[in-house]
Amino acid sequence: MDFQKVPSEVVSWEEIERWAEIIVEKIGDFKFDCVISVIRGGLVPSRIVADYLGIKDIFTLKTEHWGITATPDGKARVTYPIVKDLTGQSVLVVDDITDTGQSLGLAIEATKQKNPRIVKSATFLYIKKAAMAPDYFAEEISAENWKWFIFPWNRREDLRNLILDCSNGGTKEDIASCLALKYDLYISRREFDETFSWLEHHSKIRIDNGKILKI
Repeated sequence: MDFQKVPSEVVSWEEIERWAEIIVEKIGDFKFDCVISVIRGGLVPSRIVADYLGIKDIFTLKTEHWGITATPDGKARVTYPIVKDLTGQSVLVVDDITDTGQSLGLAIEATKQKNPRIVKSATFLYIKKAAMAPDYFAEEISAENWKWFIFPWNRREDLRNLILDCSNGGTKEDIASCLALKYDLYISRREFDETFSWLEHHSKIRIDNGKILKI
C-alpha cells in the first residue's frame, strides 16, 4: 500500500471545553463587544467562547482554504465578508485552528476594514509553522507534530472524505486498514458502517462483489 502518511487525531467535546476555558482565562478581564466567527471551522468555537464571555453579538465571515479533508486547496480567500459596521467596537475573531495562518490573517484584515477600535484573535490550536499566531490559543503544536484534527463539528464530513480517499477497489477491511495505516484513525464498526451507508445512499461509492469503488 503506497501512500503519504497523514496522521490524524479525533478531538473530544471534553477537550473543546478545556480549550475554551484556557482561552477565556487568557483573555482575563478584557471586555469584547462582539465576536467574529470565521466559518465554517470557527462557527461552533465562536459560540462556545462567546457563551463563556457573555457576548451576545456574533457575526460571521467565511474564508476558504482547505478543500478535501487533510488537503490544502490553494490560496485562502474571503468568500462571504462581514456585513456589520464595527466602528469603535472591540472585536474578537475566533476560528478553530491556526494552521497556515492564511485564513486567520485574511479574517483579521477583513474585520479591520469595518473600523473596529480593537481586533484580537483566538483559536483553540496554533500550529507553530503558521505565518502568524493568534493573540489567544489553548495549545501550541510544533510543525513536527502536525496532524489533521478531526473536530466534533466536522467529524462525519472528515470520515466520509477519508473513507473515500481509501476507496480504491478494496474491501471494507482494506479501507479500515488504510485508515489505520495512513491516518492513524480507528473508528467503531457502527460508525464505519453508518458512513458507508451514507456514501452509498448519496451515490459517492458503489459496492461491486464486495469491492468499494468511488463514483
